[in-house]
Amino acid sequence: MKRDRRTEMRVIRAAIADRDVRADLIWAEVIGECVQRGARTVMAFVGVGTEPDTSNLIAGLQTAGFVVVLPWVEGQRIVAATYDSSAPMAAGRYGIPAPAGDPVDPEEIDVVIVPGLAFTRDGRRLGQGGGYYDRFLPLLTERCTTIGVCFHQQLVDDLETLPHDRIVDLVVTDGVRE
Repeated sequence: MKRDRRTEMRVIRAAIADRDVRADLIWAEVIGECVQRGARTVMAFVGVGTEPDTSNLIAGLQTAGFVVVLPWVEGQRIVAATYDSSAPMAAGRYGIPAPAGDPVDPEEIDVVIVPGLAFTRDGRRLGQGGGYYDRFLPLLTERCTTIGVCFHQQLVDDLETLPHDRIVDLVVTDGVRE
């Protein structure tokens, strides 16, 4: 069931036009949430393929004065590392660029921006299927806010969840209706 839903949501996301413009709408909301919540350290991600392009998000977070950390995969887990725009990114697992900065203790992170193939309004998430975020999110403190991000076409009424699936605190979309 989840496998079929992933395939469906990948097709839907791939068909979205003007992804860059829509991504910027998402990032404006996300940065506003980070400011409102008094965050200091924010973990973003590097958007690849048909995911929202996160380059403007990362630049916007840095401009706003946040410490930006990005994930890289080590074995079966996510490691958060400091992002330095002047340092080249390393080739990470699955072809996802990874930061070369120092590892950051998950307890130091105030906001985590979580990618997904689909979300529900109450924060249930359909990821890529590797379980990396489901293993990482429990390492955060209670004060850390998790924000799921997606295009509005990826917001669904219901998702199958399993006991290990982690729910995000807030979901932000582009809010654009076609």
